[in-house]
Amino acid sequence: MGGAGVRVLVTGSSGFLGQHVAADLRRAGFDVTGFDLRPQPDGSIPTIVADLCDLDAVRRACRSRDAIVHLGGIGDVDVATAQPELATRANVVGTTNVALASTEAGSRVVYASTWEVYGPPQRQPVDESHGCDPGHFYGATKLAGEHMLRAARCSGGLATVVLRLGTAYGPGMRPNTVFSRFAAQARARRPIVVHGDGAQWRQFTHTSDVSRAFRLACEAGVDGAVLNIASDESVTIRQLAALVAGRYDVPIAFAPPRPGDAPPSRISSAAAARVLGWHAEVAFEEGLSALLETGDAEWRASHRPSDGRSDLHAEPARL
Repeated sequence: MGGAGVRVLVTGSSGFLGQHVAADLRRAGFDVTGFDLRPQPDGSIPTIVADLCDLDAVRRACRSRDAIVHLGGIGDVDVATAQPELATRANVVGTTNVALASTEAGSRVVYASTWEVYGPPQRQPVDESHGCDPGHFYGATKLAGEHMLRAARCSGGLATVVLRLGTAYGPGMRPNTVFSRFAAQARARRPIVVHGDGAQWRQFTHTSDVSRAFRLACEAGVDGAVLNIASDESVTIRQLAALVAGRYDVPIAFAPPRPGDAPPSRISSAAAARVLGWHAEVAFEEGLSALLETGDAEWRASHRPSDGRSDLHAEPARL
């Protein structure tokens, strides 16, 4: 399935990842419409403003669509932990509605799941044959969404691809992410606070790589695949803190571990390479440097004193 003329509905199109995915699909020639509780901030993608929990609205939105790229719902672990009933409605009921509406419309679904569905690793690296045993509400609701799509595939012939995403980073991240917190602390000339010993790692995956995975899944016409999408690079939180601290010349401080952090798992994306030809292309330090440079410009603009000088005196070192 090529991009030209293919009609795609992107749910969650105004969110962090949704904006990047929708823009990438549009650049590739797809006819993209968004679906979200709010319109896109820059207005670049026509958006149906509606709720995933409204089945009639989802049905109307899915009509005449070739593919549904489903990123909508609660994508924040902290929000899901604090409000499990909200996460259940958005991620389970919302995904069930997408499954039902897409089956009726004859559309295929590319679903944004997460590596956190696996839970504590029983072996490493973790491939798609590894069992799933999530220990928090976010992972549990995303796995439930997978099950609903699989049920629709088995009972109604719905074509599906599930992408289990690594920890995504890039422009437009939420302020409660580790990237945003570390950068905000450093720009304010405060110590960067690492919870625990910082030895926990993540396979941070740049938004451009994540977006390309969705585009390849839409173009490939694959059905029934469940694929990990994570960079091969493993970066510890201590390494991330050191890179940010070195850029802004601030110290690192340590605090007690945060409860509920998912255990590190080395995720294999070998299946995505075989099925989609996908692998991560953005090296972590390259992606981090570009992200911080963009943030520096925004910070200067919002903290410029009346004499026009920036409060950020030190020139950031390149990573």
